[in-house]
Amino acid sequence: MAKIEFEGELWASMEGKGWTFVALPNAASAALPSRGRVPVRGTVNGFAFRSSVFPDGQGSHQMMVNGDMRKGGGVGQGETARFVLEPASDEVAVEVPPDLEATLAADPAARERFDAVTPKARAEWVAWIEGAKQQATRERRIGQTRERLLAGKKRPSD
Repeated sequence: MAKIEFEGELWASMEGKGWTFVALPNAASAALPSRGRVPVRGTVNGFAFRSSVFPDGQGSHQMMVNGDMRKGGGVGQGETARFVLEPASDEVAVEVPPDLEATLAADPAARERFDAVTPKARAEWVAWIEGAKQQATRERRIGQTRERLLAGKKRPSD
């Protein structure tokens, strides 16, 4: 897909609260692959970022421009910036560690529950297990992952 380029003025819905936005021109919005939320990567005045654009309720899209983007792009509220966007995947690639894979393979119901949660939730389970400092803690977390999945939990923090 071709890059979407436009200039837009940053505006804030709540003065002084740090939330700034840019409205995409109708032509830029029409070039997106969806009328809903679209993950994007791009630049603001040459500063690279990843974000999402959201429907604005008026047939176009808008995007939040956070502090890092404003600082990196050298732009502030009320100023105009040059944006270059392209749709990006927000899929999360999750590599399941062998010990968790073995536990899931031994329990089809747990495997089904694990596969049914979102990729980001699967990544949280893996990160929770990988975050263990001791082997005993890791093994306990793998067992708890199985139990919690079977109990309907979608994330380790549930």
